[in-house]
Amino acid sequence: MRRALRNKLDHLRPGALSKLEPVGFDSNRMRRPLPPLQTLIAFEAAARLQSFTLAAAELNLTQPAVSQQVKLLEHRLGVKLFRRRNNMILLTEQGEQFAEDVAEILNTLGESVQNLAPDAGRTTLTVSLLPSFASTWFAARAHRFVTANPTVDLITLSTVAKTGFGQEDADVAIRWGPGGYEDGYEERLFGEKHILVASAQTAETLRDMSDINALADRPFLHDTNYSEWRAVIEKNGGDPAAFERGAFFGDSSATVNAILYSQGIGVVRDVIAQHLLVSGALVQLPFEPVKGPYSYHFICPERRVEQPRVQAFLTWLRKEAQSP
Repeated sequence: MRRALRNKLDHLRPGALSKLEPVGFDSNRMRRPLPPLQTLIAFEAAARLQSFTLAAAELNLTQPAVSQQVKLLEHRLGVKLFRRRNNMILLTEQGEQFAEDVAEILNTLGESVQNLAPDAGRTTLTVSLLPSFASTWFAARAHRFVTANPTVDLITLSTVAKTGFGQEDADVAIRWGPGGYEDGYEERLFGEKHILVASAQTAETLRDMSDINALADRPFLHDTNYSEWRAVIEKNGGDPAAFERGAFFGDSSATVNAILYSQGIGVVRDVIAQHLLVSGALVQLPFEPVKGPYSYHFICPERRVEQPRVQAFLTWLRKEAQSP
């Protein structure tokens, strides 16, 4: 056996490889050497956070160590990835493109490693959500996904920033807007309406009131991000000018809670208030709603949409979108 093995190896001695070229083996083709993985990790973090200091904190390294790794990478590639100005770093044009590629490669590698992890089939799904949506509609339902999918650990990121897969740790996202996400898979979940509401206790005192103008002396709580409250008042025969005074909140969930804990009224998005309407804590007053201009959409990179954990989440979302 040893002699047979030695004979095979003899065929691969210098000059022997050229004999294989006619059948498709190119002895001159070699994998291009890649930079060390740690330099790519340091660069990706610095590019995403736009800071060596923040990248160092995330990676549990010192700031000089991250800076040195990036310099090593730049030297290896022969290009400048950052412009350094005083205490700031800015990606060069080549750095921007490379950052996107590196982020995608590291994400894909991370997913592959996760899929191989021998942890009884467990996996993690990170979802990016708007804060108001995360703390209301989603928070009231998340337990149902966890119960139905016990092998998936669900992590939520609350952010108002535009989702950039590769620039944040999210696997998928739910965003509110007109739609038209161009860089991956998108699916419309549901729209919304703007409704006039009050707490259950306050609504009880208003049940015989049919003229919306008669509510003008009530404390009116406004969501400063939206002007649809004017449309609701007008649609029901009221004068918006009579409702311009009151309290103003810059967050939809804060507006809903302010109405809940006061004797006031206000116009809110039904999606954000839905869990309180179902429980009876908030009551929709008997006035016509106004359809909102935007919808909620599920989005994710195309490469992830067929993953079992993503399909499980999307199936659950479709079901929840049809239930109160």
